[in-house]
Amino acid sequence: MTFMKSAYAACLLACSTHTLAQQESSDVTWSLGIAAISSDQGYVDVGTETNIVPIVGIQYGNFSLLGPRASYKIFTSDQFEISAIGNLRFDGYEAADGDIFTGMEDRDMSFDAGIEAEIDTSFGEFGLGLVHDVTSTHKGFELSASYGVPFMFENGRVMPYIAANYQSEDLADYYFGVQQNEATSSRAFYQLDATTNIEIGIGSDWMFNNKHYIKADISYASYGSDIKDSPLVDKSGEAQILVGYAYVF
Repeated sequence: MTFMKSAYAACLLACSTHTLAQQESSDVTWSLGIAAISSDQGYVDVGTETNIVPIVGIQYGNFSLLGPRASYKIFTSDQFEISAIGNLRFDGYEAADGDIFTGMEDRDMSFDAGIEAEIDTSFGEFGLGLVHDVTSTHKGFELSASYGVPFMFENGRVMPYIAANYQSEDLADYYFGVQQNEATSSRAFYQLDATTNIEIGIGSDWMFNNKHYIKADISYASYGSDIKDSPLVDKSGEAQILVGYAYVF
């Protein structure tokens, strides 16, 4: 089953940072909910897929375990934060997901680990992240940089953002390449180099009565030229919509 790269992890992360962080650091806080995620990754004749996923959040002090994502704050101040992170990458597909994959080997999810930094300034929020596959699935890495401007409201916030995600050759080729033994008359051998995807979106987080958390996001990631030229892809990027609800205990 094809799936989105990071929507699930992002939903869980946002749930913890905007709701669980309100609790005392010595408390264990947890939340449960559900999210609907619709995405079109651009694979030939696959189209938009909608997945329903659980939201599970647990936080204790500097440590957070958020479904498929774990993080630990190494350093934190009023405007700067560094964390060690680990998360499942839900990219991948099975041959049964579409005719374009017939005769190809399945591409599996991976567990990526690394470090990220967040900088909060008077003119916006900056983020940097670096993760590497520790499961030897795609054997690559991803370097990300983002910038967003939050607009605060009584019960939440809305943040337009832009991000650049550099994917190494191994990562990009694993999910969008065609190996020699997979090539056919209608699906040519194709090997990718490293590439950079540019993402724009709007994220929003809302809290009511300190118990009811709602998240709604929309984004579009424009693929780098190597991914756009893949015979597995017939669109220039990935569009995604996420809506989620969680109850905070």
